Amino acid sequence: MSNLVYLMCSLPSLSFGQVPPITMEEFTRDAKNQLSAKHFKKLEPVDIYQATDSKGKVGLKSIGVMLKEMQNDISEIRMAKAQKRTPGLQRLPQAIINANPLEREKLIMKWQWEELDTIQAGEVFTLTEVMVYKLRLQILNRLNSFDKEQGAKVLASVVNPPKKKEV
Repeated sequence: MSNLVYLMCSLPSLSFGQVPPITMEEFTRDAKNQLSAKHFKKLEPVDIYQATDSKGKVGLKSIGVMLKEMQNDISEIRMAKAQKRTPGLQRLPQAIINANPLEREKLIMKWQWEELDTIQAGEVFTLTEVMVYKLRLQILNRLNSFDKEQGAKVLASVVNPPKKKEV
């Protein structure tokens, strides 16, 4: 337990929308140095983009449920759009339905951040708190990876792919 306390006290605080104050590599290194091998093994596969690890195990059931229901809602939005109907969402806020793709992504990340508040409630100096920290760091990294110029280049390459030169 003392290692969990030390780790959490040594990590910088995180706020939604900020530039990540620590890299994922620094976090992983610190966690590996401070946590027991058993705890680090549980932390390692935790990922905001997939509910289970390679063996199909969920790091924390509530996180797995959140991610699964989020994926179901995203699928529902896509199906409803194709069928020209209003989607029926389970968990995601209705505001994401009419948002453009970038704003939708940001709204989903904000929703995830708030859901993690609920998962972490009452968890002080526990492995759950460390897992939530890792997930939030992943959210901040994703949020700060958006680049308008790079996005425009990717869009242009999809819409107007370069023509192959004839040999």
